[in-house]
Amino acid sequence: MTEEMGTHTDKSDIINIPPDLWAKAEEKRWPLILIQQALARKVPAAQLHQALDSGMTGAEAMKMMTSRAAEQAPPLSMAWARVDTERGIRAKPGKKGLTLDAINIGSYGDVPEYWPGQTMQPRGAYLAPGAMSMGYSISVKAEVWADNLGSLYEEAIQRHWRPATDIPWETLSPLPEETEQAIGQLCTELCEYNYMVIVALGKWIREICYGFHEAKLFLSTVLFDAGLHLEAFRKRALANGGGLGVQSSGQRLVPIRDAQNYSEMAALVFVLNDSFVQSQCLLGAGLAQNEADARLFSLAAQDKGRHLAYGLAHLRYLLEHQPERRGEIHKYLQKGEEYLVKEFEKSAPPREALAILLGGGIREIGEGFRKLKEFRRRQVSTYLGRLESAGLDDHRERLWPPMAAYLEREPVLA
Repeated sequence: MTEEMGTHTDKSDIINIPPDLWAKAEEKRWPLILIQQALARKVPAAQLHQALDSGMTGAEAMKMMTSRAAEQAPPLSMAWARVDTERGIRAKPGKKGLTLDAINIGSYGDVPEYWPGQTMQPRGAYLAPGAMSMGYSISVKAEVWADNLGSLYEEAIQRHWRPATDIPWETLSPLPEETEQAIGQLCTELCEYNYMVIVALGKWIREICYGFHEAKLFLSTVLFDAGLHLEAFRKRALANGGGLGVQSSGQRLVPIRDAQNYSEMAALVFVLNDSFVQSQCLLGAGLAQNEADARLFSLAAQDKGRHLAYGLAHLRYLLEHQPERRGEIHKYLQKGEEYLVKEFEKSAPPREALAILLGGGIREIGEGFRKLKEFRRRQVSTYLGRLESAGLDDHRERLWPPMAAYLEREPVLA
């Protein structure tokens, strides 16, 4: 062994030094006592190898270790642990794992009807003095809440799909030109609607206080779904020769854009429009002539079913806790119905595209328009049924008259 800094070490005095570390220390002319001291202080052998390979001399290593040993660790008060939060909570996974509902136990599961905090304080955490305000405008639970938020969030996470790989695009085959163009037109309309959902929902999510984090989490999945649908329908329009179609009049989007509060936006998106959009997706799946279209429209309809489940549960909760807003909700829906009918009547491309798909081609366009009337009747009937399930069983009498006209059946000639 060599001598360094006037220190001589005999091998018989050094124990528990790995042979490879011993050999490298001798090669780099480090005192073995230094290696022994470092190992005694729990310095990993790998770290010592790195130090030896770095070119550091034994004297430099000795100086560094001596100075670090002399450093005083700051005193620990543990004051941060002596706060009034519930300790000892042990959430247990259920059949579906450790879900949001599974961790809503004890005080952590208490969701107040009004959340006074304006900070990023997680529900159940101690509020630090001087925490920064985030300026939330939605602090009343009834404005955003639904009792199924936790389960819908978990479902959304588990069922997310990838348009690039989960749709069997290779099954697309050539379709008649007018049929492919009609599908492209339908996809164009769905892209436009989902983009508006992104714009509108993005505005409102940030306004929800942290005390209702389940709402923030679920609505974030809806925001993701809207982007996913926009991607998927755009890909479908461009995947089989049809291309994108004509922009709609945008009438149905105006009330969503101009919504003055969250519940107005939610009634328009998650109850009215999503009911009609899901029916379009189900129609697309039912008329599909290949596996790709069947899969695409079915998955989109599945997602819309989840969004509808939230919208109807939210509407039910709102009416139960703020029954005085019943008339207000009726007016929101009537305005949305008015603009939706205007779009149906003034936007010829989406109307004609649906007629082509329903008729099975442009040669049967007359039959297609007859089926379109029946399709509209079913759309409105399904929408009213959903409102009844949410507690608005009196909306049938308040339905916007031109929309109510869709419920009338054509007389059957004798």
